[in-house]
Amino acid sequence: MTQSSAPRRSVATALVLVAMTGPAFGQGLPAPSATEIRIGNTAPYTGPASAYGIIAKGFIAYLEKTNAEGGINGRKVNVITYDDAYEPTKTMAMTRKLVEEDNVLLTLGTIGTNTNAAIQPYLNSKKVPHLFALSGAAAWDQPQEFPWTIGFLPTYTAEAQIFAQYLLENHPRSKIAVLYQDDGMGKEYLKGLKDGLGGKMPIVAEATYKVSDTNIDAQMVKLKASGADVLMEFTTPKFAVMAIKRSAELGWRPLQFAASISNSYTAVIQPAGPQNAEGLLSAAYRLEGEDVASAGEAVFRDWSNFMQRYMPGISKTNGQAVLGYLVGKLTVEVLKNCGDDLSRENIMRQARLLKGIQLPMMVQGILINTSPSDHAPIEQMRMMRFTNGQWQHFGPVRSGVDAGAVSESFKTIFKYGTATKRDLANQLNANTVSLMTGSFGSTYAQVGADLASVLDNGTALRILPVMGRGSVQAVSDILLLRGVDAGIVRKDTLSYLDRKDFAKDIRNQFVYVAKMFNEEMHVLAPRTIKSVRDLDGKTVVVDLPDSSTFVTAINVFEQLGIRPHLVYQEPRLAIDQLRKGEVDAIVAIEGKPVQWLNQITDRNLHLVPVEYAKNLQEEYLPSKLSSQDYPNLVADGALVETIAAEAVLASYNWAPNSDRYRRLALLVDTMFDKVTQLQRPPFHPKWKEMAPRATVSGWTRFRAAQEWLDRNMPLSSGTAAVSGAVPPPPRGSVGSAALAPQDPLYREFLEWRANRAKSAR
Repeated sequence: MTQSSAPRRSVATALVLVAMTGPAFGQGLPAPSATEIRIGNTAPYTGPASAYGIIAKGFIAYLEKTNAEGGINGRKVNVITYDDAYEPTKTMAMTRKLVEEDNVLLTLGTIGTNTNAAIQPYLNSKKVPHLFALSGAAAWDQPQEFPWTIGFLPTYTAEAQIFAQYLLENHPRSKIAVLYQDDGMGKEYLKGLKDGLGGKMPIVAEATYKVSDTNIDAQMVKLKASGADVLMEFTTPKFAVMAIKRSAELGWRPLQFAASISNSYTAVIQPAGPQNAEGLLSAAYRLEGEDVASAGEAVFRDWSNFMQRYMPGISKTNGQAVLGYLVGKLTVEVLKNCGDDLSRENIMRQARLLKGIQLPMMVQGILINTSPSDHAPIEQMRMMRFTNGQWQHFGPVRSGVDAGAVSESFKTIFKYGTATKRDLANQLNANTVSLMTGSFGSTYAQVGADLASVLDNGTALRILPVMGRGSVQAVSDILLLRGVDAGIVRKDTLSYLDRKDFAKDIRNQFVYVAKMFNEEMHVLAPRTIKSVRDLDGKTVVVDLPDSSTFVTAINVFEQLGIRPHLVYQEPRLAIDQLRKGEVDAIVAIEGKPVQWLNQITDRNLHLVPVEYAKNLQEEYLPSKLSSQDYPNLVADGALVETIAAEAVLASYNWAPNSDRYRRLALLVDTMFDKVTQLQRPPFHPKWKEMAPRATVSGWTRFRAAQEWLDRNMPLSSGTAAVSGAVPPPPRGSVGSAALAPQDPLYREFLEWRANRAKSAR
């Protein structure tokens, strides 16, 4: 068997690295065992980052030590580890094998930025804990988007900002050269450095390398020629050794900084030559193996005993072994806190509840903290200098997370010192998109707020949701209001305006980005009103004349031949009038559940059924309102039939070479990439209905949106051309789960069927 396709046996342990022969847990979630906790891992035991293989050996050895001392709550830990050679494709293949064949409960300590990035979406989709990803990328601290991933190391950007703090305080007149790995890791380090410097010190040269490069001689010559007196090395150990040695060979003695991932005495300093590394600076959160003064006698004694017994072939000065030891200790802490509940959900819950933990062999004063909104356990470091053959810590414990720095507004104000006001204003306005939404508390307003929360990215993109009056007003604003780029409008609004001849050629002036969601028709009335047809001749509140409820209500009434007396007032403001009998009903057409409706507890009021009549089927979809949606208005287990209208994100049909087109294209690219995040709590439940591929009959899709779909969601052969997606099977079809009429997929099927029937006429 090759190392890439079989579990690897560590030189330090004979216990945990072979595939277990216990009972199979099946293809679904592994059943928690009364005797075993099965953990999966991949690590670069070979390849360009093989120095990091010691980390995995370290935490595996610590878990072996835990087993020897009785295990965790009566269970033994079994780790299955594979060699991924630091290649993301191998990491992905081996991780699938761990989850789907080896039935591991969680994955632990995957090493590398690109390797973790390869498996992060998969593990989150499978809801498998992706614990303590060993890379400083900020991607492991995104609990809203990736709730099953948690990091361990300080982020690369935070560490680089700490270096920037030190330089600004101690060497403010220096010129900086940067050597960095040409991948996400190197680029995050560089960004952190630039953010930390804020333009106050010049970076005069940058040079990159690839992990497959055999030397960096040309890069070092270029950086020396820049005249820089500071060299930042954002590299892995192999290239840190090259940089330190080559700098000495060139006779170039700048103030050198080594990234914390490459400051190991054994893996970097020794092979580079301690004499060449004299004066080297770095930052640390952990201690080197023989730093007795910092560790304390008891801590060092435990460390020495551990290394002697469980990793006898590894030097006590190997910083990678220390990292593995820390990961092992923190893993044991999490698993012990789980008690007898070893569900994957509880493992993640405990990993998010680490408070004020000071691990042995960590720099004094640096604590581990996590929370449901913070998946970055370590956010502090301390500077250190290699002097007289050893690392020496100095200065205060520093944080790379500046409360002011995380504010985009503070960053903007700060940048006024390095850019003209006009240049900065142009930069801020260039990628700002104004989005017309709805009135306060409406579904449109909430959806606009969700977009701003998820898509805002500093000067790269900013969404400005604007309170509006609904669909008709949004159409007018998109056409006429200066600065409005897009808006949420209802499909039937354009149909109504077109049919009434209120606007000439309006369909050619508008495009849609995507169908957003369906909005249900709510008719609130006394229980004496049994059907929507009972509203004939009654006084009915239908919202303001520019609202989307207004248009849909009068459209439905006209189609059904109902002639009520209309009152133009916001529905939520007419409740007292309804209770007093001053009006007979209130119509609100919004995405369920509507907040103000859920606050009504009057037993004399109910939601009136709306029949899905034949002449409504061209423009509307069938739907239902349940007791889950409105527990105070619908009896437990009951359903109220109604109809739903489609809301779309629309824009003026801008010319492709215009700046407004470019801005909208930027919104499209970012929003479509973030749909899965928007479809999870705490965002509005209506996001779950958004399907970017769904078409809107009678509308033209925005060209950039269609191009995005063609690139990222191409139609497969045989896919229905009308709907833009394979239609779901009819309700009750063989081989599929039955779809309820209120199910969004079933609604899409009905629309596809209706469009198909029309096209066949």
